[in-house]
Amino acid sequence: MNKDKKNSFNTPEGYFENFNERLMGRMEKEAQTDSVIPKSEGFAVPEGYLDRVTPKIMSKATEEGGKVIQLNSYRKLYYGAAAVAAVFVLVFGINWKSTPVVAFDDLANTEIDAYLESNDLNISTYELAELASLENVELNDILDQDLDAESILEYLDENLDDFDELNLDYSDYE
Repeated sequence: MNKDKKNSFNTPEGYFENFNERLMGRMEKEAQTDSVIPKSEGFAVPEGYLDRVTPKIMSKATEEGGKVIQLNSYRKLYYGAAAVAAVFVLVFGINWKSTPVVAFDDLANTEIDAYLESNDLNISTYELAELASLENVELNDILDQDLDAESILEYLDENLDDFDELNLDYSDYE
């Protein structure tokens, strides 16, 4: 027999060839002599036990005895507590995390000016004027005082060298 150097546990040659016959022979030999294995199963029901047990159980089951105690049901209390908890969750849960939405109209002009001055946006005044929507803006909304057309034309005459830069027809305003 070749020995494996890694595994030193080996069985002798021919060990499993007649293993079954040797086992059965040994068991027969132990059965003939006084052995540890019992000859009977060891479990037995006494004679007539099943005939007597059924009426005995039925007699105990049909006897009226003791008073019945009704257990209090706390179901209504649980439902009420769950309803109160649900109301609290709805009332406080909705308003708890709600943050007011800040719109552009809510900002003060000074806050907008401070933001534009503090942040370098690399936007010139001309680009900023192009971005601003002037559809609903009136001149009087920008200025603190009301100006009429005559005072505007007078100012332009005094401060503007070339009137054609404005692309206006001066005859329309005279």
